[in-house]
Amino acid sequence: MRPTVTPGWSGHCHRYTAPETYVPFTPPKPIAPTPEELRGSTVLVVDDERAWRVILETDLKMLGYRVSMAEDADQALVRAQADKPEVAIIDLMLPEPMDGWGLLNELRARGQKVPVIFYTAYPVFPSGTDDPDVVGYMSKAIDRADLYALLPVAIRRSRERRDADS
Repeated sequence: MRPTVTPGWSGHCHRYTAPETYVPFTPPKPIAPTPEELRGSTVLVVDDERAWRVILETDLKMLGYRVSMAEDADQALVRAQADKPEVAIIDLMLPEPMDGWGLLNELRARGQKVPVIFYTAYPVFPSGTDDPDVVGYMSKAIDRADLYALLPVAIRRSRERRDADS
């Protein structure tokens, strides 16, 4: 004789029902399309966390940018020289010996004036800066659309500076 199976019966004498709790969900902000004249611009991404590099690279390519990747300051210096980025997204907390500020200073020392957006999990950072090369500071906890919205401003700044120097 075969046992009959009742719908919803799991074969155990107790059925678990998850409590009805609601986790608030904030949908991501829409990302504005990249202006046509900026498509193909090179963005240098410097982050020691592979997951963030993959996320940013995927998003930026989807938005039409060329992406140059580095996992530390030494790689970033090589990539910056080879790829001539128009903007850099740099993690402030890069591994020793050179953090994000150190990388920016070294880029300057080498004559590479590239606008920088510091993108970091660091809990506290300046609300503003008078540094002409720093476009902004963005927390990794915020919606990435806010980060990507800074790119056109930074790229235009880079092009204006390049044109003024020529």
